[in-house]
Amino acid sequence: MKVELLDIRYSRAVDRYVLAHPQGTPFHETRWLDLVNSTAGFEPRTLVAWVGREIRGVLPLALVAAPITGRRLVSVPFGVYGGILASDSEAIGALDEAARIIARNTHVRYIETRYLGPAVTGRSAESNYESYRKELPESPDDVLGTIPRKARAEVRKARNKHGLEFVEGEHLFNDFYELYCLNKRSLGSPVFRKGHFRRLMALYGNRAFLHGVAGGGDLLAAVLSLGSASVVYPYYSGAVPGAGRLGVNNALYASLMEDSVLKGYRIFDFGRSRKDSGPAAFKQHMGFKPTPLEYEFYFPSGGKASAITPSNPKMAIPQRVLSQLPMWAARLVGPALMRHVP
Repeated sequence: MKVELLDIRYSRAVDRYVLAHPQGTPFHETRWLDLVNSTAGFEPRTLVAWVGREIRGVLPLALVAAPITGRRLVSVPFGVYGGILASDSEAIGALDEAARIIARNTHVRYIETRYLGPAVTGRSAESNYESYRKELPESPDDVLGTIPRKARAEVRKARNKHGLEFVEGEHLFNDFYELYCLNKRSLGSPVFRKGHFRRLMALYGNRAFLHGVAGGGDLLAAVLSLGSASVVYPYYSGAVPGAGRLGVNNALYASLMEDSVLKGYRIFDFGRSRKDSGPAAFKQHMGFKPTPLEYEFYFPSGGKASAITPSNPKMAIPQRVLSQLPMWAARLVGPALMRHVP
């Protein structure tokens, strides 16, 4: 077995391996690190384990360099899942050893691997986040039955009383971006440039799609989703202030699940949320159960991971400042700040 840095000539073969692997996600694909590189300039360092001409494992990595938080290897930046995908324990060990060699040679502070499910190398891992996913029914008519009674009533009220309509298409793009920025600013979080989303949609083609809920001629909420094999991943979203009172988000995600069944997806991945957060409560309200995510760290010279997270009390002031910026300023400073929180 040999481990090499990805030769771009084999990108399609790597992506086929990823899509066929039970733990493979859109974030493991080579196109995600193409997106990361075009958005933030982080260098892809994807490792591939080979036996002859057969791929036996993949570890997507990017070298993150940011003045405030330092250098580290991340699998993967701006993604909720990553880590080693392998066919056997030999490939796991070989990829892990190769990553540690790169870490030492590039003088990074640490390696962070974001596993969907248990980490595979046996090192200690953190579980500050939870994943929310469930199987979809065979018919879209059965989706509402999988949603708890109270949330189901909110969906019906949004549709029947408030007349909210489910819409789809690339024509939603500009309105989606406005809602995304509005949502991020309200949370005191930085935003991506519009070009990040244009690039994402170009890279994933018909596996990237926009949906929304409209009322009175206005888009009230929108979500950009990615499809991969049998799983759909609603990933970037936004909604108008006060959308919760109308059940907008309930209607959006119920309709998205129905549409996902029609498109042939079997699993709805509602993404990660920090434990005991508002988004986590909403996902459980919609009938999703939490599964801990193990994020694994390796420190070549000791130390600890960066603490730039929403739960860190020291971030309260920066979040408050971001939430009060005019929208033009939030769009100006946000992309630069994103380099520090990949």
